[in-house]
Amino acid sequence: MRLKVDLLPKSSYPDVVIVVDVLRATTTAPILLGVTDQLFVTPSLRSARAYAQEHGLLLAGEREGMPPEGFNYGASPAALRTLKLDRDVVLTTENGPRALEQVEGAKSVLLGSFYNARAVLEEAARRATEEIALVCAGQNGNETLEDTVCAGFLARRLEKMLPEVELRDSARLAMALLRAFPDPQEALVQSTAGKLLARLDLHEDLAVSSLISQTEVVPVLKDTLGGEGGKIYRFERA
Repeated sequence: MRLKVDLLPKSSYPDVVIVVDVLRATTTAPILLGVTDQLFVTPSLRSARAYAQEHGLLLAGEREGMPPEGFNYGASPAALRTLKLDRDVVLTTENGPRALEQVEGAKSVLLGSFYNARAVLEEAARRATEEIALVCAGQNGNETLEDTVCAGFLARRLEKMLPEVELRDSARLAMALLRAFPDPQEALVQSTAGKLLARLDLHEDLAVSSLISQTEVVPVLKDTLGGEGGKIYRFERA
């Protein structure tokens, strides 16, 4: 069994992928799926609005950290984890959904973060036969501190779960960076995305996003649907 970390998404994954977008898509997604049956994820505002209107769904998401016009909710995990919802949700953010465009061909696509760390690793280990790839979403095509540190954290945990796993150098690189940030929240605070959230006075999102193994919910990709402005990815609980 191989374990690798991609600091940015690539285009070919044969087995199990865990997409990591800590701030905030893959932290928010398991929170939403904890109170809904399905979660629809898209990079496109147009697709999100059209699909939600057609199917009577709620809209959650962000652009530059803030809820787009007309949305029911933002993408704040701190705010969303207190909600009780009566409808499924369409989620759109800027980076995590775009990573799905690169990894959708994998055998299994899971969404992972600090928040569901134990559960997502157990699910990945159960599904994988040859490789687990931790794929960082990045930000606008650039590597990010918070995703890389989280991938290193997950890689270290997985190495302990599966002592026989073959670590690729990319996994060792992420694990080495993790040693510089023994407190995950510090990596989030120092990251570019973290500084944006701090300027928007969303400090609680940084705290919630650094919490470890708070839920057993693992979003798993079930279907890819066509949308007016871009693909829509349907997730259910594993």
